[in-house]
Amino acid sequence: MKRFFLLSFFFLYFQASYAAEPPKSEQKTSVVKSEDVIGHKIGEYRLIDHNGKEFSTSEFAGKPFVVSFIYTSCIHICPTITLSLSNVVKEKTGRLGKDFNILTVSFDPDKDTPQKLKEFGSNFTKDFAHWRFTTAGKETIDRMTRDFGFFYKKEGDTYQHINMVSVVDANGQILNHIYGIDFKPDQVLGPIYHPDKFKKVDKAGFAGLLEKVTLFCYKYDPATNSYRLDYPLLFQIALEGTVLFSILFFVWKKEIIGFFSRFRRKKVDDPVLPL
Repeated sequence: MKRFFLLSFFFLYFQASYAAEPPKSEQKTSVVKSEDVIGHKIGEYRLIDHNGKEFSTSEFAGKPFVVSFIYTSCIHICPTITLSLSNVVKEKTGRLGKDFNILTVSFDPDKDTPQKLKEFGSNFTKDFAHWRFTTAGKETIDRMTRDFGFFYKKEGDTYQHINMVSVVDANGQILNHIYGIDFKPDQVLGPIYHPDKFKKVDKAGFAGLLEKVTLFCYKYDPATNSYRLDYPLLFQIALEGTVLFSILFFVWKKEIIGFFSRFRRKKVDDPVLPL
């Protein structure tokens, strides 16, 4: 009975812990998944633009383009990401459309009509020919976000989502993801103008696992343009590991002590004879 109660407590504790997991933790896991799609060739997606006309991503083929996923009723994060993209355009005045294009895709098609997309986009650009604001049906949005490794989840009237933009090269391969909301223009322009420096080298086995662990345990610091250990996350992992070990030890205390007692007696009864 005691074991049943403690195991039930253990299950409910961890279920509640992960159910209440804050968005940043969930986004961190999604960063690991998003890195897996770098180097993959994207498909063709038929979207609806800010004028209500059909737009295919193949129209941007032949030049690099930047992709961002947003929803227009977002109060802070999505406008800040889009503002950061407008700073990229300002950094390279006159080069939008010549060197690269931008595609912003809403993952809230039920609310983001072409009119709302145009109103939203008008805050950041006048060049709608080379910076398209689009959306699509749920099936297309789900396929596109999956292909880009973009995580989003509806929570009431809002969304949880990873904060990132993606750079696609002239051949339609995902070249790089830039994480955060107030990224610097060079972080986006680097992959566009120097793609060879960002070609992904696939790592198999332990090296690939180590890379994923590094991505999970480190977080990006935009102030220094580098990654640093996420100490709160490591503390959370250590705390939950300690709780798990304590519960398991308390439930199977007699068995654990008995095992080590038998192990010690065996060593005493069967000493190693000298050669």
